[in-house]
Amino acid sequence: MSLVTMLSILNDARKRKYAVGAFEVWNMESVQAVIAAAEDLNQPVILQIAPGEADHAGLEDISQIALYHARRAKVPVAVHLDHGDTFERVMQCINRGFTSVMLDVSHLPYEANLAATKEVVRVAHACGVTVEGELGRIGGEEATARMYYDYSVKKYEKERGV
Repeated sequence: MSLVTMLSILNDARKRKYAVGAFEVWNMESVQAVIAAAEDLNQPVILQIAPGEADHAGLEDISQIALYHARRAKVPVAVHLDHGDTFERVMQCINRGFTSVMLDVSHLPYEANLAATKEVVRVAHACGVTVEGELGRIGGEEATARMYYDYSVKKYEKERGV
C-alpha cells in the first residue's frame, strides 16, 4: 500500500462510498500520529502540508518526514500540498515527490485562475501527480464569500482537467 496518489484514494472512496480524512501535518509527531490512527482504523489517509506548515518546519524537512512515513505505512497515504500559494512552491512539491498538489489562486479573476491551474495540471499530470483546484472563496478572513453554482464547477473541472 503506502504512498499513493490522492486520486486513487478518492476514486476508491467514491466507488465504495466512504469518506477519507485529510489532516494538516507540521512535524514528525503529527505525521506519525495521523498515520498510526489511519492504520488502527485500516483506512487510507491524506497528509496535507500547507504553506504555513512548510514555512514553519521547512519544506525540505517536512516533505522528507511525510514521504518517509507514507512509504512505510500499512494503508494508502497521499501527501498533498494544500492551498499552494505560488506556482514555484507547487513545482517544488512535485519535484520532492508529493502525490497531490493544489494551487490556490481563487483570489484571481476566473480566466487568470483557469490559466494558472491549467499550467499546473499540465506539469503535474505529466508526473503522475493529482491536482486539486479551487473555485471561489468561502469563509476564512474574507468579509464576503463567493459561491459558484454546479454548472460553474463542472465547467471549471472540464476546462482545467482536475
